[in-house]
Amino acid sequence: MLLFQLLRRPVRDARRDEIIKKFDKRFVVHFGLYNPRKFGLKPMTGKTIYQFNKFGKELLFAELHAHVELITDLGSSATHAIETFMLKYDLQEEDVPADTLARSWKRYAAEAKTARKRARHLSGAAQLKQLTKDLRALPRPGFAAPGFGAPVLPQAAL
Repeated sequence: MLLFQLLRRPVRDARRDEIIKKFDKRFVVHFGLYNPRKFGLKPMTGKTIYQFNKFGKELLFAELHAHVELITDLGSSATHAIETFMLKYDLQEEDVPADTLARSWKRYAAEAKTARKRARHLSGAAQLKQLTKDLRALPRPGFAAPGFGAPVLPQAAL
């Protein structure tokens, strides 16, 4: 879907066009039965290639983090998890070095650890105390607080 949107509205960036010319490796994108001209798709520019690659990289690393987290939770090492990830997606050392994946995992694990430390954890007693405080702030049943309860009838109606 992202590629479709990028090709519908290509963005020009001369710096990206010059960088893209240096790359030798390319992969082919098949549109299946869809005719690209019918949907108004235009050729890729350097900027759209950059945005698509950035999206692909974020997707790859998100999948890596989920895979390594699952495997390490099951008791294996992170190195073993990264190796199985590379085998699963048929990644070679030339595509993405294993060191890059390991560093990404270490950064992700460190960020997750600090996020857990920063999160406010309440013990059971503290949660009960907070609930009691919240309930006491509510109006008591049987006593109508202003704006709540039965409507007040005018004196002439009584």
